[in-house]
Order: sequence, then structure tokens, then C-alpha cells
Amino acid sequence: MTQRAIDAFQATTALACFLHIPELAARLSKEDRGGNWQLPENPAQTGAACTTISAFRR
Repeated sequence: MTQRAIDAFQATTALACFLHIPELAARLSKEDRGGNWQLPENPAQTGAACTTISAFRR
């Protein structure tokens, strides 16, 4: 991709968000896409995030 294509994509996306197009599309959608996700009480900490959190607690 060229830089011009990337800039055009970013400008189009920014304009769509400014005009609240995603919210309008969700409101006009005939099918509910969810959003009421059941999350665990205390998710398991793994990988680098666990190390980073441990560093802040010291």
C-alpha cells in the first residue's frame, strides 16, 4: 500500500467515527450482535501483563 492509500483510509475512518456511523449502523441493525458478555470474576494473569503488574506492586 502507498502512504496516500493509508492516509485516505485513516481520513475515511476518522470521518465515519466523527459522524457516528458505527453507532447508526448498530442502531439500524436488525440483528443484535451481543455485548452482554459474561466475564470471569478474576481472570487469570498470564504473560508479560502479569510481569508488568507485579512490577507496579513492588
